[in-house]
Amino acid sequence: MASEKNRRAAHVAGHMGASPRRRRPAAPEVSQEDRITTIRSGQGATVTTRKNAAQAARRARRNAERRYYERHPEARESGVGPERSGRNVVLLVVLSVLALAIVFFVGSCVTALLNPAPDTPSVEETQNEQRPPESATGQGEPDAENEQAAVDGSVSYRGESYALQQQDDGLMGVVCTAGDGTSEVLFKVEGTPAAIMRHGVTILVPENRDGGWDVVCYVIDGHSDPSYVVAEDGSKVSGSGDVVSAELDGTTLRVSDSTGATTEVTLG
Repeated sequence: MASEKNRRAAHVAGHMGASPRRRRPAAPEVSQEDRITTIRSGQGATVTTRKNAAQAARRARRNAERRYYERHPEARESGVGPERSGRNVVLLVVLSVLALAIVFFVGSCVTALLNPAPDTPSVEETQNEQRPPESATGQGEPDAENEQAAVDGSVSYRGESYALQQQDDGLMGVVCTAGDGTSEVLFKVEGTPAAIMRHGVTILVPENRDGGWDVVCYVIDGHSDPSYVVAEDGSKVSGSGDVVSAELDGTTLRVSDSTGATTEVTLG
C-alpha cells in the first residue's frame, strides 16, 4: 500500500515538473479611432442642468410615450376622441355664429308678428304734410321782378304784403303783413309818400319832402335800416318840386316832378 501511494505521488510530481508555465496573451493593439475619448462642450452632448431640466423631462416623456404607442398601437386608437385642430375650432366658431343669427332672426320674426308696427307714411306723404299751402307762402307762382302801387295800395313778396299806413305819431310807415294776419312796422317815412314799389327784394317809396323829393329804399329781410337811392356817383337821387309820377321799367326807376323834369336812375 505504501509503495502504491509513493508511485502515484511521484507520477504527479513528474507531470507537474514537466509542464511549462503558460503566458497571458498580449492585449490587441487599439487604433486611434477605437479609443474612448471625452466629449467636450459643443460636440453634440447635452448636459442636464437646472435650466434645461424641464425640457429634458418633457423630451423624455415624449420619447417614452412614443415607444409605448409603438409597442401598444391599440392604446392610441382607443383615445377619447380626435385631436382638436385649428380648423375644427374655426368651424365650431362659425357654426355658433350661424346658430345665434338664426335664433335672432326667428325671434325678430315672432316679435314682428305679435307686435305689428303702425303704418308708416311714405316719404312723399310726409313731404306733402310738412309743405305749407301755397297761399301761406306765396310761392305758388314766382314773384314778379317789379311791382308798384298807389299810396293806398300794396305790393307783395313771398306771401307777405307791404303797404303804407299812418302811425300814431302822424308819420307814414311801411307795414309788413304775414299770411297769418300778423303785421309789423318795418320803417317810417318822414315825407309824404307818392307811391310804393318793389324791385326784387327792395321796397321803394318816392316821397315829397321840403319842396323837393327823394326815394327811400329798404331791403326785405336785410336786417338793416332804410336808406336813400343813390346815383352811380354816390349822390342821393332827388329833385325839385313834387313827384307827379314814378314808375319802374326793368332796372330803371323813372320819376317825373312838377317842374317838368324826369329823372332816371339804374337800380342795382
